Amino acid sequence: MYKIKQQTKKLTTVALMSAMVFVVTWMIRIPLPFLSGGYLNFGDVMIYICAYLLGGPQASIAAAVGSGLADLAAGAAVYILPTFIIKGIMGFLAGVISRKQSFRNYMISCVAAGAFMTAGYAVFEYLFFDAAYALAALPFNAMQWAASVIIAAVTYTLPFQLNVYFQSKYIKI
Repeated sequence: MYKIKQQTKKLTTVALMSAMVFVVTWMIRIPLPFLSGGYLNFGDVMIYICAYLLGGPQASIAAAVGSGLADLAAGAAVYILPTFIIKGIMGFLAGVISRKQSFRNYMISCVAAGAFMTAGYAVFEYLFFDAAYALAALPFNAMQWAASVIIAAVTYTLPFQLNVYFQSKYIKI
């Protein structure tokens, strides 16, 4: 009985975090005039928070599902699968690095995961479109990476506040 309760709580938490990644990605976005349908978003910050709270495997699922759904909602069907894979690995990487919870590790996880995201999209766009498109999109992906790391640093206490809430006697992940 206890094991089923714990699994249900974990599943519910991952579903909630997936929804939060989707909402932040979808609601806070800045359209890019040079890339057809492209936009900057702050969903990566939510992925870093998920990684801090949930750890690698669960953050991976939340990041992949939430970000993939945002691409679906944006009508960017060609990006759904690459986003699912790239953001999933990004969440896993950030979760593994930020396992030891400190500001230093949190920032290292944000930088490393953001670097992976930028490189992942560059490789996808090079293979799927062409080198010119990949080079044109690279600065915007790098801007998203940098902005997300800066926002993650400024809002550093948010994951800690959420963790205190999740670890309270009322809700235990």
